[in-house]
Amino acid sequence: MRLLITATLAALLSPPLHADISMEAARFAPGSLLVMQDEDGNVVSHLARGEVQGIYRFDLYDGATDDALYAGRYYTDARGEVLLSVTAQGAVTRFEPYSCARTLGECTYEIVHADGRREPRVRETLQTELGLSWTEWGREGPIATGGTTLDEIGAPNESWRRDLRNGDRSRVHRLSLALQ
Repeated sequence: MRLLITATLAALLSPPLHADISMEAARFAPGSLLVMQDEDGNVVSHLARGEVQGIYRFDLYDGATDDALYAGRYYTDARGEVLLSVTAQGAVTRFEPYSCARTLGECTYEIVHADGRREPRVRETLQTELGLSWTEWGREGPIATGGTTLDEIGAPNESWRRDLRNGDRSRVHRLSLALQ
């Protein structure tokens, strides 16, 4: 009985976790804005444009002001898995069946580049106390590792990435989130 009481108290006192690592894309009504900044001070704004048949569109802008330059767009499913991205110049990259960024465990997908080249990937994602961590492999072996802290709807607070091929590291953090 003491073990049950101790376990119950530990569960009640631990910080709340998001139910899983998915992002509630439906919470991003048209006009919702997520603004992220990298460690060099560069800002990218993700502007929700809406949903059509379960696919959610986000436009990207370099900057957080009214004169920010359009940088492209991407489409996700309801869980926040990226399905397709389009650069400002119109180059399309597909993720088949999706990017595996919000799927726990081992997940296999392909990146289909604008030139038609296919790049197979395997991603293993684990849930952490505050979000998720991941490692990704390609044909040549490990490619990158990273992690993201998530808020209560699965939107990113902070993300980091390390390229295992050349050692490059990057980090971004959220400046603001305005849901409509």
